Amino acid sequence: MAFSELERFIDQKLKNYSSGMQVRLAFSVAIHANRDILLMDEVLAVGDSNFQKKCYDYFNFIKGKKTILFVSHDTENMKKFCERTLVLDEGKIVAFEETNSALAKYEEVLKRYQR
Repeated sequence: MAFSELERFIDQKLKNYSSGMQVRLAFSVAIHANRDILLMDEVLAVGDSNFQKKCYDYFNFIKGKKTILFVSHDTENMKKFCERTLVLDEGKIVAFEETNSALAKYEEVLKRYQR
């Protein structure tokens, strides 16, 4: 609960939490489960900048110690945190390789849809 900074809301029903509060709580629970693999699906798309920084600091702390499956469209954060990147297009694998190389292919996919 401490990581989420939601202690003062502990007596509220979860259904009354905002989406940002729910993400904070879910992230906090996930990292305290102490598993070897973390699945982060657009988890930082919601949340204020202070909480996002706290999460990024945590990612840096565990980098190389755990596997993070980081689902995101935020290419800058992918460059910071991902060694390898999987790019999908309509459910098919376009690339699964070093992040910068894979992101170049991701940009090609995006260009096809912008026409």
